Amino acid sequence: MATFQTREGRTRAIVRRKGHPTRSKTFPTKTAAKAWADRIEREMADLEARGGTPGEDITIGGLIDWRTEVLGGIKAVSKTQAGNMTRLRESLGDIPARRLTANHVIEHAQRRIQGNHMRADGVIIPACTAATMNVELGYLSELLKLAGPMKGLALATDPVADARPALRLLKLVGKSKRRDRRPTTEELRRLKERFQANAWRSEIPMADIVDFAVLTAKRESEITRLLWSDVDPGTRTALLRDAKHPRKKMGNHKRFALLGEAWNIVQRQPRKEGEDRIFPYNPSSVGTAFTRACAALRIEDLHFHDLRHEATSRLFEAGYDIPEVASVTLHESWNELKRYTHLRPETLHRDAVDKPGS
Repeated sequence: MATFQTREGRTRAIVRRKGHPTRSKTFPTKTAAKAWADRIEREMADLEARGGTPGEDITIGGLIDWRTEVLGGIKAVSKTQAGNMTRLRESLGDIPARRLTANHVIEHAQRRIQGNHMRADGVIIPACTAATMNVELGYLSELLKLAGPMKGLALATDPVADARPALRLLKLVGKSKRRDRRPTTEELRRLKERFQANAWRSEIPMADIVDFAVLTAKRESEITRLLWSDVDPGTRTALLRDAKHPRKKMGNHKRFALLGEAWNIVQRQPRKEGEDRIFPYNPSSVGTAFTRACAALRIEDLHFHDLRHEATSRLFEAGYDIPEVASVTLHESWNELKRYTHLRPETLHRDAVDKPGS
């Protein structure tokens, strides 16, 4: 039976039928909502008449649409996940979910790894890494698990799990390689000089942002969402809202110290009327500006995220201990923190005369 809820001029249709998962969708008019609800009720009745089970005809593409529509407000879709889902839709989207096999999964992985995957418009996508493939298939497995209880999709086994032994043997999935790239002092100097020379024609204060990243170990997306209202002048700290976390990003707010020059960088940023962000810029634009500068200066294999490695390593080299460094980088554990720690051997000579036994 369909029910309708009207709010702010829009109508939400909700269809409930015993033995079927609840379906809902919002429309600009009640007429459109009623037409959709009538169609969904007919589909449910037809399925019962054929002796079928809910979810048996839905395709992988249909599941991806459903995931975005129904769960978008519960579990946000990241840019990376959206890209992975697009590749899955292009390759497996027309296959009914209940007929998806381990072989389908393996063939998809082979096309992606070998650089033979074709986009919907006929463009060939460059080969991805085994680590990327591992993440992509994780999203597919998660999608199928959600569709079981919520969409009535009955699967005898998980085709992704069934495919994994073969995927590992064929080296089509793997763990990401640990990066240990740190910018040299000379590279940072050249980047800063370039950004300062081009400051007159760039809205983004890249020189300050790069320095801030090296001092605070923050990502582009984190830097560009820091708020003036979350800065505490008394303690010289700032609050990072929704800090990255493997399980609970939303609401995971953490305060960190603005050490040394980081405080001065914040204070010299212009305040724009009606804008609470300290660095009110698109994080993608920040990353693009950094990448282009590295290319222009022929600085190879340096990413903006490597500045986070640099910042973490510098804090240890300055003499801070693990809890102190973690309070700035906001890592949850030493296992996570050590991935960003790449100490230069020569820094161990610091204060050697003061160490026990020296």
